[in-house]
Amino acid sequence: MKKEKGLMTISLVVAVVIAAIIAAGAGITVTQILMGTDRNEQHIEAVRQAQNLGRFFSRDAMMADDITAGDDLETADEELVSMYWKDWANGDTCNVRYLWLDDVDSSKRVKRNVLERDKDGIVTDNTTTIIAYRIYSANITQDNDTWILNVETDLGSRNLLREYKVTDRLS
Repeated sequence: MKKEKGLMTISLVVAVVIAAIIAAGAGITVTQILMGTDRNEQHIEAVRQAQNLGRFFSRDAMMADDITAGDDLETADEELVSMYWKDWANGDTCNVRYLWLDDVDSSKRVKRNVLERDKDGIVTDNTTTIIAYRIYSANITQDNDTWILNVETDLGSRNLLREYKVTDRLS
């Protein structure tokens, strides 16, 4: 009878140890899944911000008659790029400027300012919208008839780089 009692105690201890190992493994797995989800969300958000800037830049650059990359020293704002076009159908003009805004950390926000005038020069629209944030750097270069936008977004521990190319429209 004593032998059975000792065997039951050993079986119980083995069962508790196995359950503890399984619980520890499950806890580690859940922790890894949650940490991975946070990293994935940061990555998706960084990609979304780069795509936002790339999409607006591409659309405006395809309509532009004139593109000026870099800061215009005659204005108080810090420009990334300025674009201008004239609507051939009605004579309206549009000036679009992409402006840098400092963010709370080392990254920046980019806002898009649109100034539209009718053929008589009267302002019909003047809107400013923030189109991207957590932008670490962005630069625009020209290679023959192609404009290239390189955007680097801030992921915290690492950065994400995207490149957008736009070919000038036919005159």
